[in-house]
Amino acid sequence: MTRSIFVAAVLAALTSPAAFAVEPAQGARLGTGPGEISAALGESGYALTKFARENGRIALIAVKDGLRVEAYLDAESGAVTRLESRGRRGPWPLPGVDDGALRAQLEADGYRIVEYERERGRIEVRADRAGRRWELKIDPRDGRIAEIEAEDD
Repeated sequence: MTRSIFVAAVLAALTSPAAFAVEPAQGARLGTGPGEISAALGESGYALTKFARENGRIALIAVKDGLRVEAYLDAESGAVTRLESRGRRGPWPLPGVDDGALRAQLEADGYRIVEYERERGRIEVRADRAGRRWELKIDPRDGRIAEIEAEDD
């Protein structure tokens, strides 16, 4: 009887959604876009606060409770190639607009996010749209685009 309860408990734990949550770890595949990476990290309770695509890799910062994780991913496979973590300073959770929802809205508006950064009370986004690179400064309280500027090549 005890054995069957134990087996049932283990099976339930392994088939629950939390069992498939991705912790940032060397070699883990998190995805290749900000929405996919944010969703993968969100299942483990992390919030993606910085995303940058550069020179064939993705650099990101994610936070969870008192932990700040900086990771580098292969841009094609989405696998973690380097990982650093340390204590995080500042308030948690971050006040204002939800970063995942804001990124999803920008992508729905036709932007392909190249860099997303939220720190020190501001959100800055570099993104491609309609063949041009744009820099957006967004109010973190309500998600309103406060300033937008086309970058010159």
